Amino acid sequence: MTRTIASVGVARVAALHAKWVRSAEKGALSPECQELNALHSKAVDGGKIKIPDRLKTPPEPKEDFILTLLEKDAQEFQARRAASSDNRETLRSVDPEDAKELIIRLLQSEQNALSEYELFNLALTYARKHNLAFTPFLSHVDFAALTLAEKYAMSSTLELSAVEHPEVWNSLIRSEILTERDLYKRSLGKPFPIQRLYSSKTNGMKTFFEYLKIATQEYSRKLLLIQVTILKRVAIY
Repeated sequence: MTRTIASVGVARVAALHAKWVRSAEKGALSPECQELNALHSKAVDGGKIKIPDRLKTPPEPKEDFILTLLEKDAQEFQARRAASSDNRETLRSVDPEDAKELIIRLLQSEQNALSEYELFNLALTYARKHNLAFTPFLSHVDFAALTLAEKYAMSSTLELSAVEHPEVWNSLIRSEILTERDLYKRSLGKPFPIQRLYSSKTNGMKTFFEYLKIATQEYSRKLLLIQVTILKRVAIY
């Protein structure tokens, strides 16, 4: 009986978490999702939990979640395919511009439910379904968020040359501090096996020293780029 009650609690928390991910501005990083994560862990361990009333009624999402849009499009495509005797003719009837826009929206979506590599695979599957080359969409992929194994898998799948696409292996090419001239002068513009560990624009200034500690203690080779902005006070008389 205890195990049955715990299973019900886990399922209910998981269902609420899925709704809050879609409606909260910060997605899985929102306070509501973090609290539900803690309740889920406690329920999995067999502990008794009580879901606060404020977490039981998540607000309606302001716009459709990107995965919902993909699911709807997939269902529509399946329905068209079943109704048509000629699959190739069905594919030609899909507007390529709409497909391109959806792929870009997917890769640019600010969500925390999927990793960058999972987003890439979803976008690649969708592109192949509409007979679209994926190379033009590479500029929307965050290569710094991929592991070395995932980069090899992507390069092998798309047959990307390290010479023609150095940005896959060199995060410095997408640096917000270094310019193209800086990379050329210091011979850093070629394929360079380095991945970005920290950026204040994505990680925030509060975690700078935490990442600095990780870099100095856990990595033998590192490159530190710092851009300092000096604010001048203007006196008004």
